[in-house]
Amino acid sequence: MSPTPDQRVPAGRGRRPTVTGFLLGAASTGLFVGALATREGFVVGLALLFVIFVPLEKIFALRPQRVLRRGWRTDMVHLAVNSLLVTAVVFVLVGSLGGVLRTVMPDAVTAAVRGQPAWAQIVAVLVLGHLGGYWGHRLAHRVPVLWRFHKVHHSIREMDWLAAGRLHPIDQGFIRTCAVLPAFVLGFGEVGLGGYVLVTTLHAILLHANVRFTFGPLRWIIASPEYHHWHHADQPEHYDKNFSELPLLDMLFGTAHMTWRRHPRRYGLDEEPPTGYLRQLVWPFRQASL
Repeated sequence: MSPTPDQRVPAGRGRRPTVTGFLLGAASTGLFVGALATREGFVVGLALLFVIFVPLEKIFALRPQRVLRRGWRTDMVHLAVNSLLVTAVVFVLVGSLGGVLRTVMPDAVTAAVRGQPAWAQIVAVLVLGHLGGYWGHRLAHRVPVLWRFHKVHHSIREMDWLAAGRLHPIDQGFIRTCAVLPAFVLGFGEVGLGGYVLVTTLHAILLHANVRFTFGPLRWIIASPEYHHWHHADQPEHYDKNFSELPLLDMLFGTAHMTWRRHPRRYGLDEEPPTGYLRQLVWPFRQASL
């Protein structure tokens, strides 16, 4: 989805605290604390991500950037809260649509699928998931109503591992449903689907990291941060490119674009996103009413 002409204004400058801002901030903090309190494992996982990626982004930094860059608190809330909301959206969509579609799937097919060893199920789900995820992601760029939600993610202007969490739950719920629905309908079990979600989540965090990893000769097989950063570039020649975590799919469908050994001049959108988690959550709905 091509942004409008450049209308950038500095974010967060010259703004005085307001009662509304204070209340929204307090509500966001409450959601964040609540999400942490209900998921002890997430706290451990977040700490591990911090310990791993902060040193990596210092040692192998793509560009100079502060660890606590602008908007890090908002993205921390996104990361903690949205995973719960996305799970709920996917559960509803896959449970309803998948439940109907499974009724017409021959029992022989689902039996054959479940009879595969765990490793084969994981590989098959990864292939199906990336294919479905590619088209879900591409639709999110091309369909205006979907783009309103997806551009919350593209409002990132400083790429790092934490920026991977800035996702509107409706947008991510839609894309993830596109990814897991085919495998669910075919009868793949929790092992394969769980493996897909785990692998793609960790890979997505790496893809957004502020590191200069290129993956060498594997870069056309597995997307690297170098490859995915161009997807977030605010440069017209790179709009709507590099959708997949498997570059071969972009090559197959004509959306691969890469400029090796160069990096985007800037990221984000040519419009000013709202600040704060709750404001970004309602942003797509406010646009719909304009």
